[in-house]
Amino acid sequence: GVPGRMDYVQEKPFAVVIDYAHTPDSLEKVYQTLLTRTSNKKLICVLGAAGGGRDRWKRPVLGRVAEKYCKKIVLTDEDPFDEDPMGILDQIESGFSKHQNKNYFRILDRREAIGKAILLARKGDTVIITGKGTEDWIRGAKNKKIPWNERKTVEELLAKCNHRD
Repeated sequence: GVPGRMDYVQEKPFAVVIDYAHTPDSLEKVYQTLLTRTSNKKLICVLGAAGGGRDRWKRPVLGRVAEKYCKKIVLTDEDPFDEDPMGILDQIESGFSKHQNKNYFRILDRREAIGKAILLARKGDTVIITGKGTEDWIRGAKNKKIPWNERKTVEELLAKCNHRD
């Protein structure tokens, strides 16, 4: 496979997959594909959105797509640049239906958000982490660059977790 695209970090007892999906169409295709490969049909989705200052239109659409396919959603930071990160999460959340069962979490720190998704996972589930893929940085305000490695972060969290079903 290609690093950062349908990239399985772990398959058992629950799968953890990284994918760069960052458009509504690519996100939906990733979710649809994973549901066909997930034994219990439960996706736990870590979702950021378009980086700050661009593509605001797609944030609520990404929220609608995630709500349609994900059992649980962890909204998090991706690349806010100079935009308010909480405002970005608000825009994603605005795509959820009014009848959403509130089965989602808002955790700005991406590492903590991934950790939460891993803790929520049970045997047969799939944790899907989208938006960053193999990007080396999280971009913040005033061109701040935070070193980032999605796969390494997931591997470290899984090693610490010693997850049991």
